[in-house]
Amino acid sequence: MPKFNIKDVRAVYVLVFGIVFIASIAPIALPLPVQQMVKDFYNVMTNGVTVSFASPPRVFTGVKAGTRVLIVNSGEISKLWGDMSESTTIVWRQLMNAGAHIFLWSADPGAQSILDSYLLPRFYGTNPKANALYGTQFVDLGYVAGGSGVLEAWRFDLKGLTPTDRYGTPIGNLPMMSNFNALKTDCDLLIGLDARSLETIFVVRDNTPVLEIGGTGSASYLALSYTGGYFKGCLFGQIAGAQYQVLSGLPGNALSYAEMMILLGSAMIIMMVVFNIRYRMNMSKETPKQEAKK
Repeated sequence: MPKFNIKDVRAVYVLVFGIVFIASIAPIALPLPVQQMVKDFYNVMTNGVTVSFASPPRVFTGVKAGTRVLIVNSGEISKLWGDMSESTTIVWRQLMNAGAHIFLWSADPGAQSILDSYLLPRFYGTNPKANALYGTQFVDLGYVAGGSGVLEAWRFDLKGLTPTDRYGTPIGNLPMMSNFNALKTDCDLLIGLDARSLETIFVVRDNTPVLEIGGTGSASYLALSYTGGYFKGCLFGQIAGAQYQVLSGLPGNALSYAEMMILLGSAMIIMMVVFNIRYRMNMSKETPKQEAKK
């Protein structure tokens, strides 16, 4: 068997495996700068925010037990889930830990399928309806067609327009929905999953605080709603999930992922520098020999 040395290509595989393994089982707590939009998201969740597009201003005091949270599962999450999964998961965990009342609506069958496959089983098991929290801290409306038009109608009367949940249970029979009907007054916080056009319906008209979770690519068209003051905080991509994990102290996988990518990138840069230095040194040694032969 040939002798193993640093020039052997197997060294690269060993290095990559070691970095991935260490970052997966024991995060190294590398310094991770936190974006302002991530800080704002966390501050709204924990401390609240005042929204004053309409009069009078609306004061949200943060997520607590009984806070009524509408999650709009929309957009392109069937394509973006790999990039926004950990951000969504850690925020969902924070809502559950606080005892919030989570009301979920999927605007697209594909978006509903993603949460059915990857998120809901994680927190509520394979049959969420049978979970003890269903109806008291979580209600799933499922896919309801209509897009922004449905949201507009729900501002005034949710139960009248959509009287049952996705399982056929009358919403009025679920304890959590006893004070959850007209979204313009009964929705304390709205969180969009790659959702669009929410600010014009809820922020501007009703002063409802809106937070947004999306993929890295979502920032190109959704960040304008943040800079305009419509979204009160945003999480874009796995790196935002890692930053949020640092702020919240909640368990998750995003930080390990971010540290792994930082370590891999740093290791590759160091190796490129070392190998280039070695190459230049070897070239400088060979040049006098070649000139002597001439």
